[in-house]
Amino acid sequence: MPFIQIDVPTTLSPEVKSKLVQDVIDRTHEAVGSDPAITNVVIHELTPTNVSVGGRIRRS
Repeated sequence: MPFIQIDVPTTLSPEVKSKLVQDVIDRTHEAVGSDPAITNVVIHELTPTNVSVGGRIRRS
């Protein structure tokens, strides 16, 4: 049973996250033949102030 975690910014709309989850499930099924009904996808929403890129944290 695949368990996939995705970190995304909180700026993604519910519609975009839904499409992302479905696309990940579809690609996982194509790649490894897993049953889509038992593929788990967890989305972690990150605020910009909790992410550092190149040692810098966004302030807003």
